[in-house]
Amino acid sequence: MPSFEVTPIGTVRNNRTDVQHTDNWGAVRSTITIDERFGEACLQGLEGFSHVEVLFVFDQLPERDDYREPRPYRGRSDLPPVGVFAGRGPRRPNRIGVPSSPSTDAN
Repeated sequence: MPSFEVTPIGTVRNNRTDVQHTDNWGAVRSTITIDERFGEACLQGLEGFSHVEVLFVFDQLPERDDYREPRPYRGRSDLPPVGVFAGRGPRRPNRIGVPSSPSTDAN
């Protein structure tokens, strides 16, 4: 299978420090800084859209060595195990994430 390289276009930052904790992201406010190579006008016209799709890379947790074994959903022992493509965990093979409920607030 061919691989590909992703070049970041910016950085997402927030005050969250526990990267293992994956709940309650709706209350977290993040700042996206676009790389200066795109210039001052790179977001011109964006306000005319209803929302923005943001993809990000889970870069703060190591990848698992083996994805074959189902694990408890969200790491909770009271929930049934799920396969790697049925969970929401940050330790995934392609390391790409998408916010589940993007904000329409363009501040």
